[in-house]
Amino acid sequence: MKLLISVIFFLLFRIDLLMAQVCSGSLGDPVLNQTFGTGNNRLPSNKTTYTFMRGCPSKGNYTLSDFLFGCGNRTWVQMIGDHTPGDSRGNYMLVNAENTPGTVYMDTVKGLCGSTVYQFGMWVTSVMSKFACNGNAQLPNLKYQIKTLSGITLAMDSTGYLPIVIEREWKYFGFSIKTPMGITDAIVSITINPPFGCGSAFALDDITLSPCGPTISATIDGTAGPAAVCADYINPFVMNATYSPGLNDPALQWQSSADTGKTWKDISGETTLTYNVPHRTSGEILYRVCIAEKENINSLNCRIASNVINTSVHPVAEHKAPQNMLGCLFKDFLFPETDPKAFQVLWTGPNGFSSNLAASFLPNIQYKDTGLYKLKETFDYACISVDTFYLKVYPGTTVSILPGYPICKDMSENLSAFSPDQVSYQWTPSAGLSSVTIANPVARPSDTTNYKLVVTNSFGCKDSAYVQINVYQNPYADAGPDKSIILGDTASLNGFLKGTAVNFFWSPSTFMDDSRSANPNVFPTIDTRYTLHVSSTVGCGVATDDAIVKVYKDIFIPNAFTPNGDGKNDLFQILAFGNYKLLRLLIYNRWGQIVFNALDSNKGWDGTYKGIPQPSGVFVYYLEMKSPIGKKINKRGTVLLVR
Repeated sequence: MKLLISVIFFLLFRIDLLMAQVCSGSLGDPVLNQTFGTGNNRLPSNKTTYTFMRGCPSKGNYTLSDFLFGCGNRTWVQMIGDHTPGDSRGNYMLVNAENTPGTVYMDTVKGLCGSTVYQFGMWVTSVMSKFACNGNAQLPNLKYQIKTLSGITLAMDSTGYLPIVIEREWKYFGFSIKTPMGITDAIVSITINPPFGCGSAFALDDITLSPCGPTISATIDGTAGPAAVCADYINPFVMNATYSPGLNDPALQWQSSADTGKTWKDISGETTLTYNVPHRTSGEILYRVCIAEKENINSLNCRIASNVINTSVHPVAEHKAPQNMLGCLFKDFLFPETDPKAFQVLWTGPNGFSSNLAASFLPNIQYKDTGLYKLKETFDYACISVDTFYLKVYPGTTVSILPGYPICKDMSENLSAFSPDQVSYQWTPSAGLSSVTIANPVARPSDTTNYKLVVTNSFGCKDSAYVQINVYQNPYADAGPDKSIILGDTASLNGFLKGTAVNFFWSPSTFMDDSRSANPNVFPTIDTRYTLHVSSTVGCGVATDDAIVKVYKDIFIPNAFTPNGDGKNDLFQILAFGNYKLLRLLIYNRWGQIVFNALDSNKGWDGTYKGIPQPSGVFVYYLEMKSPIGKKINKRGTVLLVR
């Protein structure tokens, strides 16, 4: 008898099994939602019969990863990124089931509602390319099923043999079932029994079991949303729900989420088709409506959820207190700057004035322009700000300045301004002025300067004018350093000059290649003082400077030295003067050995060779020098070392 009852019970469930199909209505929050997480996690041992390993899994192993390539001896496709939407670093489960039958994933789901439709689903991809297993890969075929705790199968299906792929191809597999009355717990399992041989590798992700029911949808003010408004909105948000037939005794529950849908809270008492959202002044809140059989509405695992509607309330633009504005008769009046975030502005005022320019102005204002002006600024999300301004027109003022004339540096001139009214004065910049608050200050700028004068009358009306003082720089002369040459050689003078509109020349011009050059070459036969003359052509004076060129008959070379440490004549040294440069100084002993070698004039011979004092006697020197114009000078001779 017990056997007969079990058979009948099994056949009843087989009817649901044969009719299993994907849900065509709306889904609720998943009762089971396996995304495989992030990081280097692993599944509990009771969830799978395969063994965890890091990196590419070998036969009978699996891994959890988000980035793998080169697996299967470089014959599997790249697995970069998982399937979960919006989960940039989420894992998938990669399984190598080659010659290893087993349970890929198994979980027990609790708290189900009886007589309720649930949809099971998973995303699977083959990972084997046409190169896997030398082109003879065994194809994986996964079986997925749901059983009662007593082992009765409620529904089952399989993926069929997953094909060879060029790159990962996530495919959805699933079915829907209706739980019998009294069944609250079930076992979900995914298994594989691969044929013998190389292959049977795959990846899966996002295993879910969700309640399924009639189609339910929500609207806000007659649309699917989203709804974004300004904080001063008047018309309240009105939510409405509609659903298709399918439940015997349906019940509704509106929900809200303040954390972008991570958690949902029931809205107390809101269980009808219409929900009037309370007025608020800021923030972003999501709304949805859930449906279930009335007896199951309080169970989260039995509810079906509608689409999500986003509502956001944005702050009102900052409102300014009423402001007074000063206008000056016969002047153009510039209105205050508008908010750059406003995409539309509108100024209105007396005499039919209207302007939608961000930089609005009234030309040549009159007394009749006095009055109240309004600024309406429109921002995103229909936020509007209205500010008021009162413009009062007062008598204006004017100022004029006589043109300036050029002056030489260190000279001055009087500025001359005139205004017909009693006004205050303000000059800028202050540099070079004797005063910045009088009409006629003395100006002594160090360089060309453009001065601005602003005058203000007793009503606060202003006018401005400019005057430029051009400053001529005084002549400056620098003849450069003195020079020294050997008779017959040439030196180059290093003159420098500056000033506004200057002429210059050298004197005397004898023994000089170009007296009009700042750097002439000179070749005097005796000591000569050369003068650089610089004169201003705009009346700013003259400047002079001298450079002395000393002329020597030859290079001075000592004929003896006494390296006895008394601080007098201890070194044999040849000093180069002027722009002459010592290239080499060699000292030879009587056997022709080089006992000293210098490459510049700062070094001298102390009478030693390799640290050993040399005996008194005559030594031969060889000297190479270069003149200022590059001419080489060679000297040979003897020097007496005396101890």
